[in-house]
Amino acid sequence: MPDFNPFLAPDAKNGDKPFIMRTDLVGGFFGPLNDGPFPEHYEPIESPVKNLLSKQQNNPVAKIWKVPDQKNELAAVGSPDYPYVITTYRLTEHHLSGVMSRYLPMLAELHYSHFTEISHELAAELGLKNGDMVTVSTPRGKIHVRAMVTNRFKPFIIDGKKVHQIGVPWHWGYNGIEQLPGSKGDITNDLSATVGDPNVYIQETKAFVCNVQKGVV
Repeated sequence: MPDFNPFLAPDAKNGDKPFIMRTDLVGGFFGPLNDGPFPEHYEPIESPVKNLLSKQQNNPVAKIWKVPDQKNELAAVGSPDYPYVITTYRLTEHHLSGVMSRYLPMLAELHYSHFTEISHELAAELGLKNGDMVTVSTPRGKIHVRAMVTNRFKPFIIDGKKVHQIGVPWHWGYNGIEQLPGSKGDITNDLSATVGDPNVYIQETKAFVCNVQKGVV
């Protein structure tokens, strides 16, 4: 995306070099990417569906760490044991990390407890109502949280198959404020795989798969 003075004439100094975020000031198709040079759609390492846009299911050069003394098992594509997509995120009310926000009473008390957002459609299938305890599990671990039944999530239809997605925020952990039991909770990172993108190794936590069961299992 060019970022320059649009009124600069092409024959002016650097008038033909509009890409100021690049050292050579010009655009290019090829770049120093381990999975370049052209973009392609890959499914996440864990996915409930096959890649409909490419014969290559996953990024072939994604970083998958082997972690000593820690499970880093991955679910197979379309695994019936983990049929739901899970995404993770921060909360506006806890705009910092949980390490900070769960020690600040004014932030910690804004949410009663750790929770997962679940669509009305999935709640109906699982017999859940708002506030019920649920178990969210992946091949790596499981957490126990409350169900927040919400309109913010809707099921997808992918290749004729209904796929549900849930959301789980980050901010809870085993430490918190003693007077606010809801400031403590299970660790969302126990669910995610140790997988990173091949260029800057950012952990793939925005899309993986899970199971959801009613109650504490």
